[in-house]
Amino acid sequence: MQAILFLLMVLAIYAIAYIFYGRELLQNRVVKADPNRPTPAVENFDGIDYVPANKYVLFGHHFASIAGAGPIVGPALALAWGWFLPLLWVLFGNIFIGAVHDYTSMMASVRQGGLSIMSISENLMGRRARYIFLLYVWAALILVLAAFLSVASATFAAEPTAATLAILFMPLSLLFGIMVYKFGVDIRLATVIALVLLLIGLVYSFSVPVHLTYEGWVVVLTLYSLIAAALPVWYLLQPRDYLNAYVLWIFVGLALLAPLFLPFMEITGPAITSFVAKGAVVGAPRGTPAAGLDIAYFWPMVPLTIACGALSGFHSVVASGTSSKQLANELDALFVGYGSMLAEGAVASLAVILPAALFWDFSAAAQKAGISLETLKAAGIDVEKTKNILAFGAVDRFYNAYALAQATAWSKLFGLDFVPLFKGFKTFAAWALTAFVLTTLDTANRLARFAWVEMMDWVRPMNRDAYRIITNRFLASLIPILIAAVMAYPTIEGIGRAYLVIWPAFAGTNQLLAALALLTATLWVYAVLKVRGPVSLLMLIPAAFLWLTVTLALGLWVLFILPNVPLLYQIGAGSLVVLSLGLDILLIYLFVRGLLRARAI
Repeated sequence: MQAILFLLMVLAIYAIAYIFYGRELLQNRVVKADPNRPTPAVENFDGIDYVPANKYVLFGHHFASIAGAGPIVGPALALAWGWFLPLLWVLFGNIFIGAVHDYTSMMASVRQGGLSIMSISENLMGRRARYIFLLYVWAALILVLAAFLSVASATFAAEPTAATLAILFMPLSLLFGIMVYKFGVDIRLATVIALVLLLIGLVYSFSVPVHLTYEGWVVVLTLYSLIAAALPVWYLLQPRDYLNAYVLWIFVGLALLAPLFLPFMEITGPAITSFVAKGAVVGAPRGTPAAGLDIAYFWPMVPLTIACGALSGFHSVVASGTSSKQLANELDALFVGYGSMLAEGAVASLAVILPAALFWDFSAAAQKAGISLETLKAAGIDVEKTKNILAFGAVDRFYNAYALAQATAWSKLFGLDFVPLFKGFKTFAAWALTAFVLTTLDTANRLARFAWVEMMDWVRPMNRDAYRIITNRFLASLIPILIAAVMAYPTIEGIGRAYLVIWPAFAGTNQLLAALALLTATLWVYAVLKVRGPVSLLMLIPAAFLWLTVTLALGLWVLFILPNVPLLYQIGAGSLVVLSLGLDILLIYLFVRGLLRARAI
């Protein structure tokens, strides 16, 4: 298959899904979105969490918040099965699960006054479901924070210029927010000013890299997440994510353009290497018995690698936790919720899987592109030592494949020197990854704060003073990020960065959360909107399939992988996964009971 055919196939699938599955089915027939119905952002405006946002600003915030490192690191890990199976999972998950899950979670929250998907479960399945769901989400968010703290810290330590840009983003975002929200500067003018300053910052970052150890970055980013999660959304979250979206769209746009300029390039990688991979792919530490065993079956183990990109339970918490409180019009939800999930799928498909498939075999790809092996070696890829993309770690697979695609395309188009282009695009890929990750760090911690506050509401009638103390926004933000930092901080001997151990636990609990959230949204559609018949089955069947898949995958992880990880992660990640599986069974029982009750009405 040629690159251009791959690109056109993916774009056509997404266009059809957005128009027919998203707009015609979900928006018009299921939810019946009404532009005249006031949203919670308007009715409950408080200037902190409930703030109506321009739909493009909100899209930037939502897309940047949900994407994180998942659609990049996950598909890169999943390349161990080849390029076709991960692509199939991403496309299937996007259309039938992920985008449906994101949109219906957001609209259920909008129709319920901005309540989180966890609180909505109380109305559908009873009060116990709410507290069980809240505890599950809080535990899952800690794993999100731990995984992304480790990924971001590793990236900044390896690419110091990306750290410089991230630091410059903060005051620039504050300036943008003050211009728009405090002084009423037109958003277009404010955007131009901010983007010019951002461009200057990009150039500056090349000259002034910020060097800090991995452990140092864990500490710095922990403090950042604590502060950012407690600030009003308009102060940093909205403007920073809006500006980040421009960087991310440039990143995705380049991924779309490169195949157009590589019509001669054909995929060099195998569609399927094997249906079963070694245990190391799903977190077994190197040197342990499980690492060399053929236990990583694509089904059901793929959710332990592709944490986002195809679908993500974290999205339901963002959609119903922050984005629903900023939605100015119900019709904006399709663009913000449904569109963002497809955009994330495009990141996974066209910025990770496609470049890796093209440049899988470095010698073959170089020959097709007319690049000498000496040039590749000068760029940092020694074909004699590193024959294919799987020889790199997950993040390096992404950096190198993306940079190879871009450098090849633009060097051929403009006759520029391949080596500096490759190094520049590799750095740019690191910038894009950290732009995703930073938004997730403060959004996930903000959502953990929301979940904690809701989980502790039983204290308020007993002792209001105690309730005010334990739900203080700084304390409620401190608890989850500290637990996450303890897991992210160590560099593990014989393994490497902590995210390599944490990732499968985070990915699995995240995907199981997606199944539970989609089941809750399905019950809302069935019981509240009274949508019955085949349409409800289009939500129920994928949700049930996903629940079965991830429950089996996490069970296998606990059985084969957990006994082989260091004690800290057996206690930390392991206990959170076991707790999640227990809560999962309870929620399924309550879901079935709620479905039967709704059916009888």
